[in-house]
Amino acid sequence: MEKRKRKFIGSTYFSEDLLIYINRWQEGFENPHHYHDFIEITIVEEGMGYHYNDDQVLSVTKGDLFIIPIDVSHVYRPSSTRSKEKLTVYNVLFDPKVIHHLLSENNLVDSTFLDWCQQLLSTKSINHMYLADKHESCLSLIRLMYYEFQQKQTGYSVVIQAKLRELLVNLYRIEQRIDSTNSKIAAYPIDEIIPYIDEHLHEALTLTDMAKLMIVSERHFLRLFKKYTNQTFTEYLQHKRIERSCDLLRSTDYTIKEISHLVGYSNTDYFRSLFVKKIGIPPQKYRKSSF
Repeated sequence: MEKRKRKFIGSTYFSEDLLIYINRWQEGFENPHHYHDFIEITIVEEGMGYHYNDDQVLSVTKGDLFIIPIDVSHVYRPSSTRSKEKLTVYNVLFDPKVIHHLLSENNLVDSTFLDWCQQLLSTKSINHMYLADKHESCLSLIRLMYYEFQQKQTGYSVVIQAKLRELLVNLYRIEQRIDSTNSKIAAYPIDEIIPYIDEHLHEALTLTDMAKLMIVSERHFLRLFKKYTNQTFTEYLQHKRIERSCDLLRSTDYTIKEISHLVGYSNTDYFRSLFVKKIGIPPQKYRKSSF
């Protein structure tokens, strides 16, 4: 017997000013198999479960991300009926017009990226795209988008549209890294590693990852890094993350937990203790003293 499927319509979610909708959703067993006339990006924030996509069933856990094109049937299910076994996802829905607008700017965007975006408009190309957000770069972006969508402060639609583009570029880059072989990966020189670190502070940067980018041993990387920056890798990373957190404390009303995640620390208690060690006062007190 064929599963009953429900169609979700984009006009239910979108406004004239913003053809993007973001929510955070705890999946259950009551949600129907569904398809839609918009494109959807979903990422698992916490828990374990299953993603049913047409006739495929895939087990999912934190960081698993799917791009679901138009008219493709899918649904999430938790791994258990027990209330403790939660499956929480973020959903980013957007109208195909967003991609069409991006494609119209072909003189501003790399052609291979545009070809990748073109796939998202056709169910003949893919019935879904799966990527693993191992360093939480996409999850961090989507959390920021969700915050903007909830707060609706002045200019929020501009911020969300810009961050969706950034998200699509991130997804494209992840896929390109997966498709590349080690022989095709060019080594980063040390003077390019520094800006790379600065731009990816929200990710789980490790010594192993950095050494692999330079295609050198960890020991040799540490020597080069210390010579170039006069700091150890850990010292530099902590300094930059605390510096970024100070900027966020002064310029946003994100919670301490949110800021901790945005600068690459999943353990908020560790972030607080490191902040006190580096700045001398707790994050909350620093925020109050800045106004």
